[in-house]
Parts: sequence; structure tokens; C-alpha cells
Amino acid sequence: MPVEELDNLEVIDAHAHFFTYSMLKEWFSDPKNVERMKARVKYQTDVGKFELPDEEWDIGQMWIDEMDRYGISAMGMMISPQAWDEFNEARKKFPGRFLGYAQIDPDQDPVETVKRAGRDGFQGIKLYPSSGKHHVYERDLFYPIYEEAKKNNLLVIIHFGITIGNEANLRYGNPLDIQRPALDFPELNFMIAHFGAGFFREVLMLMYQTENVVMDSSGSNSWMTYLPYDLTIQKIFEKALRAGASCRIVFGTDSSFFPRGFRYNILEEQYQAVKALCPQLCYSDEDISLIFKENILRLTDFQLDI
Repeated sequence: MPVEELDNLEVIDAHAHFFTYSMLKEWFSDPKNVERMKARVKYQTDVGKFELPDEEWDIGQMWIDEMDRYGISAMGMMISPQAWDEFNEARKKFPGRFLGYAQIDPDQDPVETVKRAGRDGFQGIKLYPSSGKHHVYERDLFYPIYEEAKKNNLLVIIHFGITIGNEANLRYGNPLDIQRPALDFPELNFMIAHFGAGFFREVLMLMYQTENVVMDSSGSNSWMTYLPYDLTIQKIFEKALRAGASCRIVFGTDSSFFPRGFRYNILEEQYQAVKALCPQLCYSDEDISLIFKENILRLTDFQLDI
């Protein structure tokens, strides 16, 4: 089992996506999206040939098979309204293996969606300001969302920065937008996805200016390509550890579709990067456990199926 190659590391992937057959069918009805996905798979040698989704796929079971294959204890899934019911079925079938984060559209009954997430036992909500048209500090629109998230003890996950395609509006994608809400809602925890997806400097500043903001490491972090200075994943972790310490970094892969499945290469790369830093920064195996497992449990009060 690959986890043995990582010193028997216990892992929770805190950032992934639960895409159902119906969602993928709709997505791939556009030939441009099919070609885009083929191009992504082409450069991932462990995936093989791209396959269109099969109506017989049991997505919940497929993710469980992936977790068991790679020794992953649980995965945190971003859940759109279209995937909600199927995801709940998977959670009931496999208790203690899936964390749920409800995707919130601030223009589509957001408070009711947060309430539903609380009733259904989700662990968080997901905001995507880079793909919207609002700043997350807008009081009339977002503060009721935060209030309801606080009532239900939900982690607030936010994708700032760049995203797939050219639809994003980066005027709304600056992580510094969350500084005021974080101060106004000290009981809430805010998690910034993908190290800020290009706004890494701003995320590091938030480590100093706030106490309840953390960052997740999910994805290939290809945003490094678009910065005017060179970075590596090891250097990113070094900066993040110095600015926020191990208690404020959460591991994730941004795994999303099949046949790619779980992105083990990201786990391997990030573990090796953190492991290499531990001696020089005086960190320990306990710090590694915080990043790859314990932090997300603390932030969500999630109970593993042990």
C-alpha cells in the first residue's frame, strides 16, 4: 500500500470534489469541455486514456476504493446542489469516511443552503468569490452566511485567486477580503484553498493579521507558474510554516474525477517537501500529523470511522 512508502503516515484529504454521473454528463455535453479534459489527462501518465462517465458508476464506492487503495482515512468533498442527495447516500453507506462541504451561491438562497448543510451534518461550506461578482466582506450578503455557519459550527472554505478557464474575476479573488469578516467572527474558522491560488503573499500576511484563518495545500499549485519569481512546493511549505506554523496548514489534493481518481502524486510530493523541511525548521512527526490529518479534524470536529 502506498502509505507504507510515506512512513505509514495517516492521511485525511481535506479538499476534493464529489462529481456525479449527471453532473459530468452535463459538463461533457460541451465538446470543448471534453477536449479540455483530454488535454489534462494527457499529461498525467498514471491516468491512462480519458473516459467519459458511465451511468453505472457508483461514485461513492469508487472513492472508497481509492481511499482504501492508498490508505486514506477520509476525504473532504465539495458538494454542489446537484450532487447533494447522492453524496448523502454515500455518507450513510460509508460513515466516517466523507466530510461534506456545501457549495454556496450567494445569489441563490445562501442562508437556507447553510441551514440545510447544518441539518444534514456537513462539516463546512465553500465560497467561490473568484467565480462570482461579490466581495466576501459585503455585510448585507455574506454576514448572514457567516452567522448561520457559526450557529452550525461549519468551517468556511474559500477559493480565492485564479481558477480553471478565463471566467474568473480576480477583483473579487484577493484573500485579504476575508480579514475583516475573520475579525468580526472570531468563533468561525476560515480555510483558504490552494495556498491562495496565486495570492500566496496575501495569505501569509493573514497568518499575522488573524488567528482563525488557515490555508490548504490542495492541487498541483500550478499558480506558481504565473508569479514573477520562482517557487517550489518545498519553498511554499517553508514560507507557510514560518508564517503560520504547522497548526495552520491543511493537506488536500483537489481530486475530482475518474479515471484519475485520487491524486497520489500530490500527496507524495507534498509529504516529501514537508519531511525535508522538518529538520531544518525544527519540526517533528507531530507537526506532519497536524498538516496531513489532525488540523482538519480539529477544525470540523469530524469523527473518523476507526
